[in-house]
Amino acid sequence: MPFERTTLPGLTVVGSIEAGSNVVELDSHKGWQAQVDESIQFPMGLIDDGFLHADTHSTAFLRWAFQGITNASQITLKVTYSEGYELEPRSYPYFRKKTDRLDAKSGHLIGPYDAATLDIPDTQTVAYEPFWFRTFRLLRLEIIVGEEPVRMLPLEATQVNYPLAVKASWTELGDEYSERIWDVSIRTMRNCMFDGYSDCPFYEQLHRAVGLFHYLLSGDDRLMRQAITNFAASVTFEGLTQSRFPSHVPQLIAGFPLYWVLQVCDHHLYFGDTRFARSFLPRIDGVLDFFDVHIDTLGLVSGLPEDVWQYVDWVTTWGATEDYPDKGVPTSGRKSNRHTYFSMLYAYVLQQAARLVRDVGRPGYAEEYEARAAALQQAIRAHCYDGHFFTDSTADIADEMSYSQHCQVFAVLSGTARPEDHARLLMESFADSRFAKCSYMMRFYALRALSLAGDQVYDSFWPQLWDPWRNMLANNLSTWEEDDVRQRSDCHAWSSVPIYEYCTELAGIRPIAPGSSKILFKPRLGLSDAIQAKVALGKDNVATISWTMGGGGEKNVELRLEKPVEIVSQLPGGLEEEHGVTDCVKLVHKAG
Repeated sequence: MPFERTTLPGLTVVGSIEAGSNVVELDSHKGWQAQVDESIQFPMGLIDDGFLHADTHSTAFLRWAFQGITNASQITLKVTYSEGYELEPRSYPYFRKKTDRLDAKSGHLIGPYDAATLDIPDTQTVAYEPFWFRTFRLLRLEIIVGEEPVRMLPLEATQVNYPLAVKASWTELGDEYSERIWDVSIRTMRNCMFDGYSDCPFYEQLHRAVGLFHYLLSGDDRLMRQAITNFAASVTFEGLTQSRFPSHVPQLIAGFPLYWVLQVCDHHLYFGDTRFARSFLPRIDGVLDFFDVHIDTLGLVSGLPEDVWQYVDWVTTWGATEDYPDKGVPTSGRKSNRHTYFSMLYAYVLQQAARLVRDVGRPGYAEEYEARAAALQQAIRAHCYDGHFFTDSTADIADEMSYSQHCQVFAVLSGTARPEDHARLLMESFADSRFAKCSYMMRFYALRALSLAGDQVYDSFWPQLWDPWRNMLANNLSTWEEDDVRQRSDCHAWSSVPIYEYCTELAGIRPIAPGSSKILFKPRLGLSDAIQAKVALGKDNVATISWTMGGGGEKNVELRLEKPVEIVSQLPGGLEEEHGVTDCVKLVHKAG
């Protein structure tokens, strides 16, 4: 499987040192400092204020080369790598404070560095190449020259990534942001894909998976198959998959094994590889059994081992204390070690696993899984509902810090909340400042809950949903940051949520049978006057979706497929319509 390789053009000096030249003459006994911003397009240049600037965040193998001019000399080179200018961090490296990533006047560069001393023979070239790729948007160069002057040759930078091979596309008239958001989402994905999915290339380079976004962009499941298989191999003696793998330091995060089960379910829905999915059923049952063992007398998940991190999301209001230094764990229930979220997530995954085992022809556990989920729902309603909202732990210990959007979201997703309460729970919790807020990653699940709550609810949230992404664009990010709480990483694939929303909700393409053999076409026509989009469906099918305004105010809607599948359509305010197996559906929608 060849990697995608992009050669970045060499260093072009446009500043005060030999303007327009491809080389820099460095005088002896003098130090020179510059700071570099880089991109895949990489017109890299030395600006008048002494900084090198480029367009976008990248992950590249670098080669720094120096040449002797007349006599032998020496170079001391230090290169500092950064993703952007930032203010003084609240706590390095985990809690940062960033605004405009290109504002050198109010920020400074922080990051790891390479340092090397090179002996330069007369008229010969010596190069320094770090063994592994470097992640950067900005570089600071510090060079000290020895007894004789030397010449710095053009910087060579080669970006190597997994071949994303994008088949999907997005054009939307009337929205100045959506196409930029689409492009940045793809760049973020690409910069987090190598021999495995990378959590964030600048800091961790750990393998975590965001397969759904990849499926919709390219219909390629090879990297996700590898990720699913690797995580299956990471299972510990407790029956849990590790949260990152391979890693020389094992880490267990309570929710991540359950997300892994969902990854297997999603893969089967999109690609229908029954043999592949079946191979993981024993380990899926082991993960689910771990949580079943930790059901307490109230019928809730509790008492998880100390070595299992009960991380839910990065939330500002889940304040750190001396005893609980991590903001990722809900404040309520820390002492009791009982978090409503894990009971809800477990119930939701049990339901999805029940569907999976039926779809792959192994229904034996389905009824047991559904019975477990029903028991959890009953226990959550009895002990974690205060009559108006679901609390982060049991309602009897709830205080002002015991409410989160997360629990309202998963109350809807897991079917624990009554259908008639879905809209209220979501709308009120998202409007109330006392509720802990979902970060970018968790907004994926929030959006799934909003969709379940009804078209009117989802559509009403749409205009404000993309404020965080528009704010990141305003702050000159070229890839999406990890979250707005810690602001640690400026390139995190889990924040590419817009890919999923544009494809499955706005364009309205959703697989509803294994192998994408049946799809629901439910475009949200009220959210855009006109779009032209392509969405990958499995390995060898692409859907083309478009709609435009007609002369009488109606919208002319068309769906075309490269290969026919069974299609069910539903226009706003209408009923589902069966079209059978076909490769084209044309519809007309009249508003009102």
